[in-house]
Amino acid sequence: MNPLNEIMSTEEASRLWGVHQDHVKRLCREGKVICRKFGKTYILQKNQPRPGMRKVVI
Repeated sequence: MNPLNEIMSTEEASRLWGVHQDHVKRLCREGKVICRKFGKTYILQKNQPRPGMRKVVI
């Protein structure tokens, strides 16, 4: 399995989650998503839930 299939850029995350790319970067800075910073670039884990989604407990 290719490990590059398990990561995404902030641009891809913004399209997937329906938010602005700057918002994704803010979530990264605040530690609210699983990501790593390489230089000036954030790389996010692809299989994480959209931030802000509340879990429904029945």
